[in-house]
Amino acid sequence: MELPPAAVEVRKDETTRLYEALTDGQVVGTLAYETTGGRVALTHSYVDPDQRHRGIASALARYALEDLSQSQTKVGIYCGFVADYVEDHPEFNDVVDISRSAFIATRTARDTNSGR
Repeated sequence: MELPPAAVEVRKDETTRLYEALTDGQVVGTLAYETTGGRVALTHSYVDPDQRHRGIASALARYALEDLSQSQTKVGIYCGFVADYVEDHPEFNDVVDISRSAFIATRTARDTNSGR
């Protein structure tokens, strides 16, 4: 069942290294990132099960990619959801380092299994 889009606010918490999605003032999703040697990697996303399919993970991915596009560093992608998001939103291709193994094209495995 598809739920209506959520009114979501996204913020960056540099202390916890998380992008956080909030609805009604409550954190309902996160996107973790790591910084090492001047590189940034988006590592894992999570959305509360009762909040899924409402655009929250997409809002997190878009916010993080827009935020990170301000830097001169390419972003490594380890999060399968964000990899799929970038594939569907090619305007972020120059933000991510798609020539490195950090970019995980998870859709390929999913498409193969679904017979597409």
